[in-house]
Amino acid sequence: MELNKKAAYLQGLVDGLGIDDTTKEGKIIKAMSALLGEMAEVIESVDEDLSRAYDQINDLSDELEDLEADLYEEEDEDGESEDAEDEDSDGDDDDDAKDDDIASEPFYEVACPNCGETVYVSEDDLDAGEANCAHCGVTFEVALEGDGGRSQGRPRAVRGDLPRLRKDRRI
Repeated sequence: MELNKKAAYLQGLVDGLGIDDTTKEGKIIKAMSALLGEMAEVIESVDEDLSRAYDQINDLSDELEDLEADLYEEEDEDGESEDAEDEDSDGDDDDDAKDDDIASEPFYEVACPNCGETVYVSEDDLDAGEANCAHCGVTFEVALEGDGGRSQGRPRAVRGDLPRLRKDRRI
């Protein structure tokens, strides 16, 4: 049985029992029965909307697949093959080397003095003497603890009492 039909059946039972709606119990039972009917209607409406949304998503997915197929067919018709694309990417080796340098660069963790969230500070940030919190947007000063330079000191935020940074973590 559908949800609406079940709710209507229960409402019919309540009405058929001749419940006196002047008593406290009668008022509650009648109100619950009416609420049950309204909820069944809303749930059926939401279910219909969800079905329409799924149908639209499936239609969009099919259209996207068609567009992707057309796009890849056009690339093949232009005469470019995968080998030509590989030749184009050979000039990117210098960029890849720079990316590797960035990936191997150590980052330090420091708590933002404004919001307390963890901020990752690079060697460049330490050289500049400031870092920017991605969470709250505040720029704050960073410096090394100790006087002996970076190899002996650890980075810290200048403002506030913050925990020491850990160099263990890499991004």
